[in-house]
Amino acid sequence: MQHKKNQFFNFFISCVPGAGQMYQGFLKRGTSLMAIFFVEIFLAGIVNIDWLLLGLPVIWSYAFFDSINTNSLSDEEFSKIEDRYLFTSQNTVFKIPGNKIRIPAAIVLIFMGGYVLLENIAYILRKALGYSYHWWFMELVFDYFPRFLFAAIVIAAGVYLIKGKKVQIDEDRIQNPGNNGL
Repeated sequence: MQHKKNQFFNFFISCVPGAGQMYQGFLKRGTSLMAIFFVEIFLAGIVNIDWLLLGLPVIWSYAFFDSINTNSLSDEEFSKIEDRYLFTSQNTVFKIPGNKIRIPAAIVLIFMGGYVLLENIAYILRKALGYSYHWWFMELVFDYFPRFLFAAIVIAAGVYLIKGKKVQIDEDRIQNPGNNGL
């Protein structure tokens, strides 16, 4: 793989999260960053919660500076970089096994696709039949339900993380009875 890329073009293309990594030949890494960026935009639009977009500058900045820094590495350092997806079990940062995420991810995708389809059908019906006070139920379903669902998922994820940490601490205490975790 050719290491040194045109610095100006790398700078320009790095303005799109993940594109700079792809330009340098790191397709998996670039795809991961691009997917994270655009999925966040999609989720913010679906659940109609604008503050979710606050993560976009962080993702954009990471992708941009990662691409710029990777292009400035020496050939030896550049050759040591592995191209892999951000969310794999081989990665030391994000350890999400593929077999544990496949079914939940499929359910989430089917639910989101069905929701978007239902929302568009309801929009067409509202336009065709006219909007009146009888559509309060539709407003409840399409404006407030996604927010409540998102809040429930965030709370469940927090509880899961706390529960997982407690299980890990308990396992460590069983394996090392003399160590009090201090």
